[in-house]
Amino acid sequence: MKHFYAQDALRKAMSDTGAPEAPPEKAEFFLGGNPGKAWFVIAPSTAYVVALREDTVCAVFAQRANADEAHVGFSALVGTAPEPLVAVAQDAATLGPQDPHTRTAAYSWSRPEDKDELLFVLTTSDSPDATAQAMVSMSLVGKANNSFKAMPLRGTP
Repeated sequence: MKHFYAQDALRKAMSDTGAPEAPPEKAEFFLGGNPGKAWFVIAPSTAYVVALREDTVCAVFAQRANADEAHVGFSALVGTAPEPLVAVAQDAATLGPQDPHTRTAAYSWSRPEDKDELLFVLTTSDSPDATAQAMVSMSLVGKANNSFKAMPLRGTP
């Protein structure tokens, strides 16, 4: 979140931590076929991919995650916005994959007079075959249409 408006700082942070950049054929999956960059981050608990698209979408994919814990943490993080922004829970039915193994939640942050809003989306999967069991994204979208394209949790990178 802290790098959303300073994306060069995110690129530098990935470089400074030694996170390897994903080759284009692997990055394409995490970028949803859009231009951008993706990095692999290995942590003690799981592997992550940080994907930064050129169209204002930034996402983090976790290979393994506890869905309930991820949703509680997500709501705690984005369920309240810093003033003067207002957080609004969104209908996530069209913002993520829908099947018996997945669950999607979304919040937006904006001021009432704003035409755009920051949209935060979390999708989790309890399927052990999922490429990623959690994906969280942040993007700037128009309020009128929430023009955000969901990113996949299934498939092979």
